[in-house]
Amino acid sequence: MLWFRSGYLKEGPGIEKDAPPKTGLALFFEILVREFWQMLKLNLLFVICALPLVTFGAARAALSRCTVNMVRDVPNDVWYDFRQELKKDFPRNTVLGLLELFAIGVFLLLLSLPGVRGNTAVCVVLFALAAVGALVLGYLWPMLVAVDVPLRAAVKNAAVLALAFPQHSLPALAVTLLLYGLSFWLFPLSLPLVLFVPFGMGSFVTSFAAWSDIQRLVIRQNNR
Repeated sequence: MLWFRSGYLKEGPGIEKDAPPKTGLALFFEILVREFWQMLKLNLLFVICALPLVTFGAARAALSRCTVNMVRDVPNDVWYDFRQELKKDFPRNTVLGLLELFAIGVFLLLLSLPGVRGNTAVCVVLFALAAVGALVLGYLWPMLVAVDVPLRAAVKNAAVLALAFPQHSLPALAVTLLLYGLSFWLFPLSLPLVLFVPFGMGSFVTSFAAWSDIQRLVIRQNNR
């Protein structure tokens, strides 16, 4: 179990007293380097817990909780945080996860139909709808685990933020799809990659892109 011990207690190199806080890509890569090994552990936890499929939603929420903590620079222990979030709001997260899997299944089924594959316009519409859904989910899961708002308000806020800030949501979606695409295109040769990289890294990228918008436009409005 030493492998799952939290890494935030390790003494870091420190920062200069008057150094300005990092933002943007500089902050992204700073967190990525600091939390890299935690993300590998987190990815494995997610794969194990999501395999039964019915627990996909709970594992998805736990994954987002851990990566949001990383982005917020909150001391984190992925084993403890993942386990706690896995049990929290389990019925709600299970239903949301099953709905997400159902939508993915319908999308893949439609693409497998010869009549759909041969119709460019229909394919464009399907991919556009799938992209919008993925963008909304990229904001929804971090918001559900980090902000105390009703589900309906969370869905509405996620849709507004995803479409209002394409400069954040679209690059995050592109990077995440690249990670997933490489992992599954090369499968089974990429099995070690699937076990340790795409889900934890993809969730971190998504959480990083979404959190600043959530913090600025959702949390601050709720605190007024």
